[in-house]
Amino acid sequence: MRVYFAPNGFALGHAGRCVPIARRLINNGDEVLFSTYGDAIDFVKAAGMPVVSVPRMGLIESPDGTIEMLKTSIQWPRYVWIFLRQLICEIKLLRRFKPSVAVSDSRLSTVLACWLLRIPCILLLHQIKMLVPHKKTLSQFKQRLKRFAEWVILYSTHLFWNRSSKILVPDFPPPYTIFQSNLDVPDKLMSKVEFIGQVIEKPPHLLPSKGELRSKLGFDDRPLIFVGVSGTKKEKELLAMKLEEIFSKFPDKYNIVMTLGKPDKPDKFVKKGNLRIYNWITDRYSLLKACDLLISRSGHNSLAESMYYGKPSILIPTPAHTEHLENSKSAERMGISRVIQQKNLSRKNLLESVENILNHTGYKSRIKQVQKNILNLDAIQSVIILINQLAKNEY
Repeated sequence: MRVYFAPNGFALGHAGRCVPIARRLINNGDEVLFSTYGDAIDFVKAAGMPVVSVPRMGLIESPDGTIEMLKTSIQWPRYVWIFLRQLICEIKLLRRFKPSVAVSDSRLSTVLACWLLRIPCILLLHQIKMLVPHKKTLSQFKQRLKRFAEWVILYSTHLFWNRSSKILVPDFPPPYTIFQSNLDVPDKLMSKVEFIGQVIEKPPHLLPSKGELRSKLGFDDRPLIFVGVSGTKKEKELLAMKLEEIFSKFPDKYNIVMTLGKPDKPDKFVKKGNLRIYNWITDRYSLLKACDLLISRSGHNSLAESMYYGKPSILIPTPAHTEHLENSKSAERMGISRVIQQKNLSRKNLLESVENILNHTGYKSRIKQVQKNILNLDAIQSVIILINQLAKNEY
């Protein structure tokens, strides 16, 4: 069986979901091919998967990683042209590869190409309802205008997303849904939608104990803080620079590991006092199980992994990033995370949050309860079962 994967190349989270599914298919004797763009190209190559580059789609960002919606929207003719080029490229690749099934992670061009070619297509989509970002507090009129725009976007995009065979949401079912706005969608738009939980390649029970992992990784008994810098290039660079400066003045009573989110030169690190800085960590799950606390952006994958591994977190959402802000609010409501806005990020605030989480049992007990209720979900197996059904025309 041949399976075609088309993850969105904007940041690495989309490709990060597809690679574990592809790896399990390969282990079962199936053949896969990836098409993507941007930073995801290097990520897929580093995972040892065959990948083809397609025309790049991207949003305009400010130096702090904020998406510039006005500047982006003004250039809509350019994006339409790139999308059409990407669609043509996808059609050619699909005709050449002849897959039994395609898996699109938030890529509309793949969904439409498969629909035109009558190829079954699974859509992985963690944000069903798009939210319009904004930096400043909106007036009542602008709030209404924003809500109207979001509903227009929802209904118009659903017409296209619905060309897929099935929409799988890699998020937890209620009450542990991370992106809560996914639940604010009319039932008639949810007929093809199924919540399957986060794509996790290595469940915690398959790894050695926390103590064994810490010993293997060379850490002593001091609390271990895992800092995962993720997002687009600008998001990562600014946050990494700020955190490195803060951690250079952090107390020695903590072990700190920071990964910069760059797939090149994995597993090589620079040591600065009690801080280790990696470009990339190949076995992220071992470090996630070994740590006591996760610090990251509030991207969907990072937060979901911390829940699955039962680790409390400190979240630093990208400014005006609607998904990050929604995710961080959900985590705060569940009582499993503390949130620091990027403009308020300082040594004092970060250290206070670290000590608050590690010195009190509330966060730890709540995250363990969440973990207990979601551990039975196997998103990879759910996707593979559906792939097999579609390939055999059983769905």
